[in-house]
Amino acid sequence: MASVDGIDWMKHMQVSLLDQPGLADAYPNEWVKSRCRIAAEIALTESGNAEPRLNSGDLSEDTFAYVVCSMVIRVMRWHRFKTESNGNYSYEEHDPQPNPPAYDASPNLYVSKREKQLLDGYAEGHGPVGTIGVGLSRIYGL
Repeated sequence: MASVDGIDWMKHMQVSLLDQPGLADAYPNEWVKSRCRIAAEIALTESGNAEPRLNSGDLSEDTFAYVVCSMVIRVMRWHRFKTESNGNYSYEEHDPQPNPPAYDASPNLYVSKREKQLLDGYAEGHGPVGTIGVGLSRIYGL
């Protein structure tokens, strides 16, 4: 995982959380860094093309960090919007707005389909970004 060792996760998380003030306040920096490192490992495992593309510069650090931060933010949102109870009181924080894409709360780190496409560099059923399809499916009705 040498290609992602030098990434400043806190810098990228601060940028990713600009539109969600207060979300990271409950989490120490070490927790955030740890989850980012784990998410980076998951992202590299999930996409076989990510590490070579990251090393060659075809995948920018910003894009890779966006995917990793999105994974961690989903977990942070899940912890924020769950019900808490200690037997004497019950507390539930509701999310009154529908979540924007890639920000759905989840208890697990995962790579969404859209994020995997960013890591791979192409959409499912299409070639790498920058290639032109021959369009045989239209000719033969496929």
